[in-house]
Amino acid sequence: MSMRYLPAMVAVALLAIVSPVSARFNSPTLLFDTPTADVLPAGALAISADATYPLTKTRQNVDYVEFDANVRYSPFKHLDFAVTAYTFTDYVLEAKYQILGGDPGRFGLAVGVYDVGFHDYVSPIGHGPDDAWPDWKYWTKDGTEYIRPYERFSAFVVTSIPVTKFARVHVGVGRGRFAGYDGPNEYLNTDIFFEEYNQWAIALFGGLEVYVNPHVAVVAEANNRDMNTGIKANFGPFSAAVAWTKMEGLINAKGTEGDETFGRLEVGISYQVDRYIAPEIPLYRVAPAPERRPVAAPSKEKLRLYPIWFRWDKWDITEVAAATLRRNAKEILAHPDMKVEITGYASEEGTVQHNFMLSGRRAYAAFQYLLALGVPGRQMRFHPMGESAGRSLPLHRAVYFEIELEK
Repeated sequence: MSMRYLPAMVAVALLAIVSPVSARFNSPTLLFDTPTADVLPAGALAISADATYPLTKTRQNVDYVEFDANVRYSPFKHLDFAVTAYTFTDYVLEAKYQILGGDPGRFGLAVGVYDVGFHDYVSPIGHGPDDAWPDWKYWTKDGTEYIRPYERFSAFVVTSIPVTKFARVHVGVGRGRFAGYDGPNEYLNTDIFFEEYNQWAIALFGGLEVYVNPHVAVVAEANNRDMNTGIKANFGPFSAAVAWTKMEGLINAKGTEGDETFGRLEVGISYQVDRYIAPEIPLYRVAPAPERRPVAAPSKEKLRLYPIWFRWDKWDITEVAAATLRRNAKEILAHPDMKVEITGYASEEGTVQHNFMLSGRRAYAAFQYLLALGVPGRQMRFHPMGESAGRSLPLHRAVYFEIELEK
């Protein structure tokens, strides 16, 4: 890699590391090429653009900037769709379904398809096997003709696995853009078991992301053709990434002619808009309370309601939380003079607006559940508190109950 690009890459890395922004690491793509088990939140829309430039100028390395643009949308939970345009005539469709939730703290599993389009090969500089970049054309095993998998349908299965609080590993298998035959690649796909290469070879891919701080991740990814490494950071609804891509072109080409080397600098930026559906507060009638003999009110010290916790970026009531709410409901119903303040919290990840709305959804979900258990609405109030800096995991993803007694 040319040293003249080093200062610019170092400057971008330092800027990303020190930026006081909020992270959204559950990205549908690990860096640029490798899918993760994550999808966009329901109703979210993300628009992104990437550009690459050669780090070496050789016959194998296209000597001008390449661009592509991507629009991704999630119509409902666990599913998103995307269209990627490389040129006006080269564009492809994508779809991914999340079987298991893939937030940073939990195991994730997803299936999907890339590159559903009209041409055999995906190319940012025009369609056709001669123009397609950056994928090699490979010789058949008998050396008589070039062959490589068609990319008009790249299917995959991928898992996202939390290793520590600060790191995740992503591992998957796929065909199409994920499969290659050259050099070591022939040992990493299913065609190693056959005499000839075929269009439906299945290959390994994967990657690792390590969180330098809550805002920045250092990322490495590889499939059966390419190796990329770089950093990604989030700036509220904006995210950015810079990477050294096609690293194998510089590593594998040691000792070969200069025309056999390649490697590119890739930069990308994305903007994400999340949809918020304001909760509908149910209307309810409160029957007049029956006359009661005055009794000594229990002290707040003798009463206790327990908080509940939520999964990352979720507001649904889990089984554990439901059991806690049932216990709280019994306590509230046993003390009709008790009033309860229900407050919701969210972590600092994501935008301030997103977290405020998320905390409100959590508080309202607890309110609805207690209401369904028979707790009178007149005994409860709920409101969002937004981000909860300083609370340790998972206390910052919680709903708390504050008791008030009538005098």
